[in-house]
Amino acid sequence: MTRNLCNVGTGPILLITAVLCLLSQHQIIAAPPSPGGSSITFAEVTDAAGLDLPLQGLMGHGGAWGDVDGDGDLDLYVGGFADRPDAEYAPADGPVGSMLLLNDKARFRVSPHPDVMYARTSGAVFADLDNDGDLDLYVANNAKPGGKPSDRGERQQRAKPQRSVLYRNDGGQLIDVSQESGACPEALHTARNVGVFDYNNDGLLDLLLIEDRFRKDPRSVLLKNCGDMRFDDVTAAAGLPNDLFGLGHAVADLNEDGRPDFIVGHSNRLFLSQGTDRYVEPESLQSLFAWEPLHGEDWPCGAAFGDLNNDGLLDLVLSIHCETARNKVYLNRGLQQGIPQFADVTEQVGWPASVPAKCPHVELHDFDHDGDLDVFLSAAWRTESSVQPLIMTNLGSSDSGLPRFKAPRSFDSPMVYYPAAPAADFDGDGAVDLFLINWFSGDRCHLLRNTSPAGNWLTVSVRGTSFNRMGIGSRIEVFRPIAERAEQDRTGFLGMRELHIGTGYASGGPASAHFGLGSVDRVDLRVRFPNGVVQWRHDVPVNQALLIAE
Repeated sequence: MTRNLCNVGTGPILLITAVLCLLSQHQIIAAPPSPGGSSITFAEVTDAAGLDLPLQGLMGHGGAWGDVDGDGDLDLYVGGFADRPDAEYAPADGPVGSMLLLNDKARFRVSPHPDVMYARTSGAVFADLDNDGDLDLYVANNAKPGGKPSDRGERQQRAKPQRSVLYRNDGGQLIDVSQESGACPEALHTARNVGVFDYNNDGLLDLLLIEDRFRKDPRSVLLKNCGDMRFDDVTAAAGLPNDLFGLGHAVADLNEDGRPDFIVGHSNRLFLSQGTDRYVEPESLQSLFAWEPLHGEDWPCGAAFGDLNNDGLLDLVLSIHCETARNKVYLNRGLQQGIPQFADVTEQVGWPASVPAKCPHVELHDFDHDGDLDVFLSAAWRTESSVQPLIMTNLGSSDSGLPRFKAPRSFDSPMVYYPAAPAADFDGDGAVDLFLINWFSGDRCHLLRNTSPAGNWLTVSVRGTSFNRMGIGSRIEVFRPIAERAEQDRTGFLGMRELHIGTGYASGGPASAHFGLGSVDRVDLRVRFPNGVVQWRHDVPVNQALLIAE
């Protein structure tokens, strides 16, 4: 049986523009940079964007950006845990349900859906799973079925057993197809993150549903997309263990075979495709990423791949869900016998031995457009009037190829954390913004507009026909124009990104690759599609959102 979640409407594709008239209402919330520190700054725009009142009282734990109504503006799905005592949702009178917020030129309104979901939502992602050109929505719920009846209210009773949900976008309406699709198995209880990638290169996006270890016999599952919004469990057939547990994940083609590889945080297990429909787990990587916890709540959590030193290799950052968070940076040293060689360089690149706050989520973006990927960890310094997110600013690489990082301030001041914090350019001005999803009673979510002094930029998305329509798995490289180099010469290489969504923990972002370019005003692009075809674009103007169609 299907049910209509919402009628989000349709409309023509619009050019997103920055809403500069809101600047007078902004409060700059990043502390002034210290000498030699970060110049990355943000402005609080939660109220101006219409998000404060709808989200008051939310005990948030998941969220995703995606243009669900096709109007060119990124919309926002926000989910939380709704099974706690009423008092924990103050100033609301009880649990606040998960909701879809529609973006109209940087101003949000709650979608008029009739059935707000009450659940223990622990992640979400927008993805075009049926290749029809609009975004479907997968909501990962951390169900706790069974047990003694709760003495809490009706909303809490509904929330506790609620399984994960898949909504098909049908002409602007989100329709619940969880049961008939096979994408939300009854046995999947404690879902956390949602991986979306085409594991077998058949042009359809598959689902990796990650289950945590906090239940008996946890089992993450790989679901093959069979078309027509139908999914089959291929976990065993793909060579994945039946006891795989985790929290977050990251995806990348690490061994250059044209297929997606992935790592699952907490169990810290990395699986490599072999150019086939099966995965292997190299013992050397298992031992490298093995975690010695400080105590029972020292959990690796989020993960993100990105080229931190612009050498054309994808490095790895792991974020840690612990009040003494020993976040890690692993530099990719290249392939040996088909296995990527990572080195722990956390200390050498200037990271602290630990952060005095949980850091569940992680994303890599060039927030200041200087050409180097910065690292956002979902912790912050907060006072009554300000919030400053933890962004390790990339200062560029040394002669030895090591990237160098600088924290925005010392770690002596009290810090807080945010379980989920998806990043995206919500207002279309070319800078990557942050949405911090609140977990604590009496606090609130924060939409932070990036106001950093910035150079040039380029955002690239891909539309496929023989491969998945979102272009997931495409690799995009940026060079100085060919007039300044030979086409096969990597001199002039400016950066590389792979298109993936759902990286980190409990957070979904748009399928686009964002490049900061400093003073460079025109570039050449090399795009390797998931089917292996390579396309060049020459002399591309910067400061635009570019769509490359197959």
